[in-house]
Amino acid sequence: MRTFLLGTICIAGILSGCTQLNTDQSKEINDLKKQMEQISLENEALIKQANSDYSTISAINIEKYPQTLYKKKSLDIDEDGEEEIIALYVNAGKVENGLFAWDDGQNWLLVVQDGENSYPLFDDYIQLGSLDFSTATFDGKPGIVMHMTQHSNIIIQKFTYDQKVKGFQKETFYKKENMNDYYNQPASYALFKDAYELMEIAFEKTVPIQEASENTLQDPQERWYIIEPVLQEFRNAQHLFELAFTLNPELNVSLNGPITFLNEMIIDSPTAVQVDQLKTIYRMIKESEIQELIIEENNQLHPSVRDLFQKFDSTLNVQQSS
Repeated sequence: MRTFLLGTICIAGILSGCTQLNTDQSKEINDLKKQMEQISLENEALIKQANSDYSTISAINIEKYPQTLYKKKSLDIDEDGEEEIIALYVNAGKVENGLFAWDDGQNWLLVVQDGENSYPLFDDYIQLGSLDFSTATFDGKPGIVMHMTQHSNIIIQKFTYDQKVKGFQKETFYKKENMNDYYNQPASYALFKDAYELMEIAFEKTVPIQEASENTLQDPQERWYIIEPVLQEFRNAQHLFELAFTLNPELNVSLNGPITFLNEMIIDSPTAVQVDQLKTIYRMIKESEIQELIIEENNQLHPSVRDLFQKFDSTLNVQQSS
C-alpha cells in the first residue's frame, strides 16, 4: 500500500511538473509572438516613414560634395525675390571628349543653395541608374521635379518650398510599382520642355559631324569620338521624352529615328547621302522657330511639334530607302 501511494505521489509530481513546464513554454511562446508582432509593427512604421510620400527637408551643412557638377539652374523657388541655385552633382569624372566615366553606381547630390543655406533634396548612392531634375509650376507655385532611375525602377518626386517650416516639402507622385498618380500634367510639361531643349542642344552638336572631313568619318576611332557624345545627348533627351509620356500619354514623341541613324553612322562609315540627311534634319530644327510646345489648356502638343517629329522620321525613312 505504501509503495502504491509513493508511486501515485511521484506520478502526480511528474504530471504537475509537466503541466508547469507546458505553461512556462506557452508563456515563452506567447511572449515571443508578441515581440515578433511588435518588431513587425516597428519595421512597417520605419518602411512607411522611409517611403513616405510627404516629408520635410531642412537646411544643413554639407561637408563634402561629389566631384562633378552635372547640371545647374537658377530659380526663385522660395519666392523671396532672389534666385536660388539648384545644382546636381555626381561622383564621376569626365574623359577628354566630354563623356562621363560612369561606373556601375555613383553618389548623387541634388541640392538647393540659398546663400549660406543648403537643402539636400537627394544625397545617396544610385546603382545602375541616374538622377536628373526639371523645374515646374504647381498651382502657381515654383517647384522642382526630380526623376530617378535605378535598375528598372522609376521614381518621380516634386519639391516645393514651405515658408512655415522653412524647408522643402517632398511628394512622390509616381513610382513604377504604383501608378495611381499616372497623370501629372505640370511635371510632364517640365520634363517635355527640358527634353526639347536638350534635343536642340544635341542637334547643335551635330555641326562638327556635318563638317568633318571624309578621312575623319572613315576612321572608326575618330568617328566615334565626334559622334558618340552627340548620340548620348539624343539618348538623354529621349529618356526625358519617355518620362514625360509616362506621366502624360498626350505628350508622345520619339527620337528613335535620329538615334538609330546616328548609331548607324558610328557602326559604318557614313555615306555622303547620310551626311546630307543629317544636314537636312538639322536645318529642320533650326528653321522650326516653334514658340509654343504644348497647348496646356487642352493638354496636347502643339501641331507644329508633332509635324516636326514626323518630318524627322519621314526624311530619314524616305532617304534611307532611296
